Amino acid sequence: MEGTRARPAPTLSDTDPIRAHAPAEGVGLSACWGRMRSPSHGPPMAELTNDFTWSKSRHEKLKECPRAYWNAYYGSWGGWEAPAGTPVRELYVLKKLSSRWQWAGSLVHDALRRMLTRARRTGQVWPVDELLASTRQRARSQWAASREKSYWREPSPGYGLVEHEYAEPIPGEEWKRIWDEVVEGSLRAFYRSEVFDRIRRVPVARWLTVDELDSWQFEGTKVWVAVDFAYVDSDGRVNLLDWKTGRERGVDHTQVGIYALYAKDKWGMGPEQVVGGLVYLGAEGAPRVDVAADPDALDGCRAEMRESIKSMKELLDDPQQNRASVERFPLLDGRDPCRRCPFRRPCGRL
Repeated sequence: MEGTRARPAPTLSDTDPIRAHAPAEGVGLSACWGRMRSPSHGPPMAELTNDFTWSKSRHEKLKECPRAYWNAYYGSWGGWEAPAGTPVRELYVLKKLSSRWQWAGSLVHDALRRMLTRARRTGQVWPVDELLASTRQRARSQWAASREKSYWREPSPGYGLVEHEYAEPIPGEEWKRIWDEVVEGSLRAFYRSEVFDRIRRVPVARWLTVDELDSWQFEGTKVWVAVDFAYVDSDGRVNLLDWKTGRERGVDHTQVGIYALYAKDKWGMGPEQVVGGLVYLGAEGAPRVDVAADPDALDGCRAEMRESIKSMKELLDDPQQNRASVERFPLLDGRDPCRRCPFRRPCGRL
C-alpha cells in the first residue's frame, strides 16, 4: 500500500542527478488513440480512423485465428460508442477480456511499471512487501468487478476475465495458486534478481523508458511497441529488457529484434550499440537471457515483419482504406483453441 513506510526505502544510484521524469501513471493505449473532447474542453479532435498498424500481438492474433483477428481489429471498431446489445459493442467488450494467465502477467507488468516509474521520479524503490500489498488490493478489486461483469455496464469497459464471462468453474485453489506462483512469485523473484540489482546501480539519468507505449515507422507502416525497461549501461550500450512470466518461446527473440529496430529509429543506435534481454521471472533466479541484435538477426526480423504485414494486407478488401469483410477471415476448423477465446459466443463456438 502507498501509506507511510515502516522503514526507509532503498535508494537508487545517485551518481548522476535525476533529470528524467516519467509520464503520469495510468496513461495507456487509449491515450495513443486520442480522446474526444466536448466543446467546454476545447474544439473536438479529428474523427478517429481505423488506420492499418502492426504489432507483435497483432501478428500473433492472426496466426492464432483469422476470425479472432477480424473481431479484434475490425468487427469491434467503433464499439466504444455503440449502443449496448449491438454486435459491435459485444465484440468491443469481449476483445478487452483476459484469461487468468494473461491477467496475472498484466498484474506483474503493472506492478513493475508503477514501482520503476516512482523510482524514476523520486529516487526511491518501493519495498517488495508494500508493492505486493498494493498489487493485491488492485487484484481483488479487478477480480470482484469482473465477477460482477461490470465491464458490460461501463462506457469504457474495466477489467474482465474470460473465466467469469463464460462461468467457467475455476476453484479457489487455482486462483490462489496463480497469485502465489505467478504474481507474488514473479515480483519477489524480480526483487532478488541480479537484473534488478544492476538496474538499481544505473543512474536514473540513464534510464530511457519504463513500459511506455510508443510507435515507429517500418517501411511506411506504423509499428507499436512498449519496451518494459531500457537503459544505457556504462559501456554506452542500450539495454532493452522485457519481463516474462511464462516459459521461453522463440517468438520472444523476435520481439527483442523489433525493440532493437525501434531503438535504431528512436535513439539512433546501431546494432553494435544495442543488447536485448529477456528476463524470465518464473525461473529460478529470474535469469536474463541476452539476445543478439547483430545485422543478420535484424535482417531476419525485418523479413518476418515484412511478410506479416504483407499477409495482413492481402486479406483486406481495400488496403488503402484498411477495410475488411468478415468472410475473408474464416473460423478455425478445429475447436480446441476456441475454449480459451473471448469471442467463442459470437463465433458460435460455445
